[in-house]
Amino acid sequence: MFDWQILTQIQWTTLLLGGVLIFLVIGTWVLFDYRVDPLRGTMDEPDATAFVRGKCGDAMKISLRFSDERVTEARYWTDGCRMSSACGAAAAELALNKSPEELADIDHKAIEERVGTLPEEDLHCATLASGAIQEALRIYLTQMNVVTSSGAEMQARDLPLQKKTS
Repeated sequence: MFDWQILTQIQWTTLLLGGVLIFLVIGTWVLFDYRVDPLRGTMDEPDATAFVRGKCGDAMKISLRFSDERVTEARYWTDGCRMSSACGAAAAELALNKSPEELADIDHKAIEERVGTLPEEDLHCATLASGAIQEALRIYLTQMNVVTSSGAEMQARDLPLQKKTS
């Protein structure tokens, strides 16, 4: 039989204050995380969005908006680890103000250099991020008639895109 008198011995105010404290810490962390990383998230009406999933199970989404043949806005989202997030942020940052030709040069090595030293077990995060950038570029080029500065029409097959995502 349950002893109901034990409920009168619990310090309810301490328990309530502990719950409020935990809520505030988690809420502050979430708010801080999204305020510190302005490239994280999604955008309305992007020109190209790519969603890729790596062999590790992590997913990454990169969205790009172009204006005057340059990336004017880039956002990323990932459900992966801290390193996936760092690589996604680096990829979005590297994409800003780039032309389609320059986007094609963003590979896993450029992302690794931007992030800094990655542990060997997290190198696939840079590959996942570069794969998302390359897929977004491929989607953009197939949806738009991209014209180079010389006026020649460029198709998706004309750029050396990377196929491997992780």
